Amino acid sequence: MAETAPQTTPMPERLDTILDAAFRAFATYGYRRTAMDDIAKGAGISRSALYLHFRNKEDIFRSLAARYFDEALRDMVSALERPGQTLERALLAAFIAKDGKFMEAVLTTPHGEELMDAGFSVTGDLAAAGEARMVDALGEWLSRRPIPPGLGTARDVAATIITSVKGLKTSVRGMEDYRAGQARLAALFARALA
Repeated sequence: MAETAPQTTPMPERLDTILDAAFRAFATYGYRRTAMDDIAKGAGISRSALYLHFRNKEDIFRSLAARYFDEALRDMVSALERPGQTLERALLAAFIAKDGKFMEAVLTTPHGEELMDAGFSVTGDLAAAGEARMVDALGEWLSRRPIPPGLGTARDVAATIITSVKGLKTSVRGMEDYRAGQARLAALFARALA
């Protein structure tokens, strides 16, 4: 019987386990204080096994960000496409879906500001690409609705909406305040587009 080569590509389940453990560790300890040991223990694997899948903590954080943007885009599109919603309800559902569990961690843990800073410095390129994909998806959805004259193209409006939601992160005092701000933005944009 021939020997099989060791697996070098992580199985999706193992990757999800590692990234889930990393998310919990970053939320608990912050980006700077989280060690590879913390992530390995949380994933139920050895540190050496963790290094088979990721070079370092930055690599894990970037993979976590890439997964977040993929999931956020999928969930945002799904929220927009739910039948029977008003424009305001669809936008609010999309805003909430876009956040995933990241904003809750940012706004409910003592390390939220540090996680935001790490997100900008370590994953800025991924964030820019992810947000561009969200603008495209929202723009495509809006293009199927009439845009009042003077507001620009559907993509222009989508970019303004995504930028506005992003701006909330810097001015809120907690999760409740953030959700209230999202609801106000959804109402504002829905009325402007009506």
